[in-house]
Amino acid sequence: CTDRLFADFELTFEFQIDDGANSGVQFRSRSVPEYRKGEVHGYQFEIDPSARAWTGGIYEEGRRGWLANLAGDAAARAAFRPRAWNRGRVRAEGARIRTWLNDVPAADLCEDLVPDAIREGFIALQVHGVGERADPLVVRWRSLRLIPLR
Repeated sequence: CTDRLFADFELTFEFQIDDGANSGVQFRSRSVPEYRKGEVHGYQFEIDPSARAWTGGIYEEGRRGWLANLAGDAAARAAFRPRAWNRGRVRAEGARIRTWLNDVPAADLCEDLVPDAIREGFIALQVHGVGERADPLVVRWRSLRLIPLR
């Protein structure tokens, strides 16, 4: 994860994920002792290779859960390429957070009405646990580019 906190930024990255894995990119995230003993909480660009296909949706880790799933967006759900390199993009500017997957618009979230919305935080690459599975699962990352805005 980053050492600095970021508020407004554009992040692009490429990722490749094994079937059966689940991952994401945390952003505007925090880990502070006074919140659930340091549990990471904040926004996440979801990477979901399952049949549900919500890669590019926005999940709020450790708090409210799904804020922008892709259940009603067939184009965004079809943009994920299994077992291939994919390109993610997150643009966080003020209260508005948008995501793209392989240049297809995915989530568009406005947090204007949320008084405790996290407005800045670290950025981190995330790998979930795999439960009882013993076989290794791999998530690969490359070409990460972070541009602070303003």
